[in-house]
Amino acid sequence: PPRGSRDGGSRDRGSRDRRSPPRGGGRGGGRGGYDRAEERTSLLIRNISDRTSLDELRHVFERFGPVKDVYIPMDFHTRMPKPFAFVEFVHSDDARDAKETLDNREVMGRQVAVLYAQKGRTSADIMKARDGGAYAPSGGSRDGRDGGRR
Repeated sequence: PPRGSRDGGSRDRGSRDRRSPPRGGGRGGGRGGYDRAEERTSLLIRNISDRTSLDELRHVFERFGPVKDVYIPMDFHTRMPKPFAFVEFVHSDDARDAKETLDNREVMGRQVAVLYAQKGRTSADIMKARDGGAYAPSGGSRDGRDGGRR
C-alpha cells in the first residue's frame, strides 16, 4: 500500500505493542532507536495510597517474578510520599505480565494505572539537584512513616 494509507481495520488493543524496528535496519543497540515494551523492566504505578509501604508494594509485584527495586518518591516540602511508585523487575517478561494483569485494577484498595517507565531510575543526586527531593530507596523506611508496621 502507498505510504500513509490506512487499511481501515481495527487494531486489537489487547495485544502487546508491536512496532516496526527502527529505521536504518538496526536491530537495537544503536542510538536513535527506541525502547521496545518487550525489553522494558521498570514500571510506573500511579494512584497508590500514601500509606503504601515498600514491602507491601514489593509483595504485590513479586508474584510476577523477581523484583530488583521498588521506589516511592517523597515530596521534599511535605515529606509525604507521592501517589506513584516505580517497580523494576529483573526480567522484562515479568514486568509485561505485571503491567497486563494489574493495569486499571484494584491494588491495595486503590485502582492503579500501571505503565512502562520512560527511563531508568533517577539517581538521588539528580533528584536532590532537581527539587531537593527526598526519597526512600528499596529497603528504606520512607522517612520513618511506617510507624513500626512490618
